[in-house]
Amino acid sequence: MKFGKINIVVGAVGLILAAMGGMALGLTFDKQAIKDGYHSLSMVRFYFRDGHSHGMAFCLYNMFFGLIIDRLSFSDKIKKFGSYMAACSLILPLSLLAKAFAGAPVDFPPIGILGAIAFVISICILLSGVKKAV
Repeated sequence: MKFGKINIVVGAVGLILAAMGGMALGLTFDKQAIKDGYHSLSMVRFYFRDGHSHGMAFCLYNMFFGLIIDRLSFSDKIKKFGSYMAACSLILPLSLLAKAFAGAPVDFPPIGILGAIAFVISICILLSGVKKAV
């Protein structure tokens, strides 16, 4: 496992951190999200929740990517590039968390798009490798 190791490590560490964030969200739910018996979700909590849910999914994707990339018939250069793109996809959930920590300002820079682009590129690499294998 030459190239996928970084994705498995990044995915596993990210899953642990995202799970801890989810526990923090769950433990503070009644105090922060229920007002006078009604469900009330602030924008800051919304971005924390989105960072958690996107982080979990993208970390699982990184682990999946790490397990499969070395089995595809690509050059080492493409495997390395795809591995880095999959790892960079975590920019999206990290940008959501950064926006939450900043207080969810409207004019927050759209840095999450970099993670989305990296995610799409890594998916295209996986799909083209699977298409070549079949």
